[in-house]
Amino acid sequence: MIKPHFSTLFVQVLVLCSAVFLITCPAAEKPNIIFILTDDQGYGDLSCYGSEIIATPNIDRLSDEGMKFESFYVHNRCSPTRAALMTGSHAGRTGIGSVVYRKDGKGLNRDEITIAERLKDSGYATGIVGKWHLGEWEPFNPLHHGFDSFYGFMHSDDKTTSLFRNFEIVENIKSKTDGVHSPKLLQAGIDFIQSHQDKPFFLYYASPLPHTKWIPHKDFLGSSKQGTYGDVVQEIDWQVGGLLDTLEELGLVENTLVIFASDNGPQLNADGHGSAGPLRDGKWTNFEGGIRVPCLMRWPGKIPAGSSNNEITGIIDMLPTFCSLAGAEIPRDRVIDGKNILPYLLGKTVEPPIHETFVVPGSTIRHGDWKLLLKGQSPGGNGNKGMQGRLPAKAGSLFNLKDDPGETTDVSSGHPDKVEQLEALMTNFMIEYEANQRPVGWMKGYSAERAIEAKRASKAKKKASKPQQ
Repeated sequence: MIKPHFSTLFVQVLVLCSAVFLITCPAAEKPNIIFILTDDQGYGDLSCYGSEIIATPNIDRLSDEGMKFESFYVHNRCSPTRAALMTGSHAGRTGIGSVVYRKDGKGLNRDEITIAERLKDSGYATGIVGKWHLGEWEPFNPLHHGFDSFYGFMHSDDKTTSLFRNFEIVENIKSKTDGVHSPKLLQAGIDFIQSHQDKPFFLYYASPLPHTKWIPHKDFLGSSKQGTYGDVVQEIDWQVGGLLDTLEELGLVENTLVIFASDNGPQLNADGHGSAGPLRDGKWTNFEGGIRVPCLMRWPGKIPAGSSNNEITGIIDMLPTFCSLAGAEIPRDRVIDGKNILPYLLGKTVEPPIHETFVVPGSTIRHGDWKLLLKGQSPGGNGNKGMQGRLPAKAGSLFNLKDDPGETTDVSSGHPDKVEQLEALMTNFMIEYEANQRPVGWMKGYSAERAIEAKRASKAKKKASKPQQ
C-alpha cells in the first residue's frame, strides 16, 4: 500500500516544480544557448550512443566535451514535444496533445509563455531555424511567440509547404526533408550567430531531418553504412559541425551551452529505418524507444567533459533551466512540469533526484527504475503496418528498467505493491493535471467541435471508399 504522504508530496512538487534547486547565473555571465532538435532520430543512431554504422564525429564532440544524458524524455510525436520544449509543460496542458496540421486550424496559444519570450525579456536575441510545427497559420508564426527571427518551414496553404523568412515566403518547396535545404538552414544558423555575437543569444535549430522521406543532399548520398537514413543522419552531423565551427571562429565556445536532442524515437515502419538501440520500439509509442531519446549538452568549463547522467530528465526541463541561466523568472501563474536541472549540468549529485517520476499523462509512468503501462502499447503505434513480429504490451504491464531497459519482461505479477504504488501516483497526478489545463489556440471559424466533426467525416469517407467484401 502506498503511503498517503508520498503521493501528496508528488503532486505538491509538480505544482511548485522549479522553485526547487534554483540556481541562477549573474547577468554578466549569461551564456549563449543553442538548442538543436532533430526529427525522429533514435536513441541508437549516434556513434556516441553505440551506433557502429553511422558516423557522427561532430555530434560525438558534444559527448566527449560535455555530458551524455541517458534517461532524457520527450513526447512520442513531433508537435507535442515542441510544445513541451516551448512551455516547460506536458503538451496536453497546452492543448497540443497531437500533431498539428494546417487543416486543424489550431496552434500554440498566444497566451502561452515560451522559452523565447522569457529569454527575450532577459536581453537575449532569439531565433529559430527549421521546423516549427506548432501552428501552420500566420497567427501562430514563431515571431508571435517571442522569436526575433524565423527561417524555416510552415504551410502556406492546405497543400503547400513553404520556406519562410519571418512572415514572408522565400520559396514553395516539395519536401522540407530534401537535403537541398540543409545548406540554407545551416547558413541561416551561422548568420544568426554572427549577427548576435556581441550579446546573449538563443538559437533554436530545429532540423527537419531525419524524418521520412529520406532525401540526402547529393554530397552525402551513399556516405554511410545505413542507407539513405544513415546518409541523412551524417548530413545532420555536418550541420552540427558547421555551428560548432562558427562558435570557434568567433571565440564563443566557452560561453555557449550547446544542446542536441531528438523530438521522439525512430519511425520503424519504413525500410532502412533508424534504431532505438537497446530500447524497445519507437515513434508513436510510449515504450522507451518512443519517448527516451539521445541528449547531449556541452558548456566548456561548466559541464564536466566526458561525463554522463542517468537521472530522469526531459524536454520539459528546458524552460526552467534556461530561465535559471538567464536570470529570468519562471512563470508562476500556471503549472510548469519541468524543473531546473542546472545542478546536473554542473556535475552535482542531487538527493533525492530532481525528478523521481516521469509521466505520460493517463498512459505511462516511470518512478525510479520502475515503469507501468496504464494503457496498452502497440508496436509502431496503433494501426501502423509493417510491424509484423513485434509484440504489443497490455495495460498493467510493469517493467524494471534497470534490469530490463528493453522492456522484454512484464513483472507485474511478482510486484503487485509496485503496480499499486504507480497507479496511485498517476491517479494523484491526473487530479492535478485535469484541474490545470490551458486552451489551445484556434483560428477564427475553427473549434474543437469542428475538428471532431471533420475527423468523423474523414473516417467515413475512407470507409466508404474501401471495396466492399
